[in-house]
Amino acid sequence: MTSMTKRLLWIPGALLLAGLLACGGGGGGSTPAPTPTATALAYTDPASGTYLLKKDTALSSGSHLVLDLVGPATGTATGVTLTLNADTAKVTWVDVPAGGTTATLVQNGTQFNLGTGTPILKAKASGTTLQATVAQKAPTAAAPQNGVLLRVALDLKTTLALAQGTAITLTADGTKSQVLDGSGAISAITVSVGTLTAQ
Repeated sequence: MTSMTKRLLWIPGALLLAGLLACGGGGGGSTPAPTPTATALAYTDPASGTYLLKKDTALSSGSHLVLDLVGPATGTATGVTLTLNADTAKVTWVDVPAGGTTATLVQNGTQFNLGTGTPILKAKASGTTLQATVAQKAPTAAAPQNGVLLRVALDLKTTLALAQGTAITLTADGTKSQVLDGSGAISAITVSVGTLTAQ
């Protein structure tokens, strides 16, 4: 083979190699797919505790998350106050019925008998904090705590286009969450909270 023939064969090969390098040869330079945008709230219940903040699966849907405060298996009470803090840059406190209003912010659970007339059922959201109270009126007998004491709800701020898997802070205030027990004593309660993410 003459040197001229070798040169002619080398030129197409060199051009092909240059073309592959310019295109990111072999497909190794492909752009990864973007992380999908979150459209819902995912909540994992706490594994243990005396007072538990658990997801209400019947009332929660998509970006609307309803949380039940569930009491211990023993003991009685006539009222409870729950104080929670959430990352309100990503979520907002709303009424339990889906719809995004903020008129009530708390719903009675299954245990307390609120009686007739104006109930003792009050909640207030201020910044990141939600304070919610429900109580029976005297002389109603104290109720068992082994059920849902009250409900609160959060909505995902879907306009933020958060990435799926984004963690959202949700904690309970151990000094401002309290129970009025069957003997009439008020004491602080520890509320176990699960993990909250945008999905």
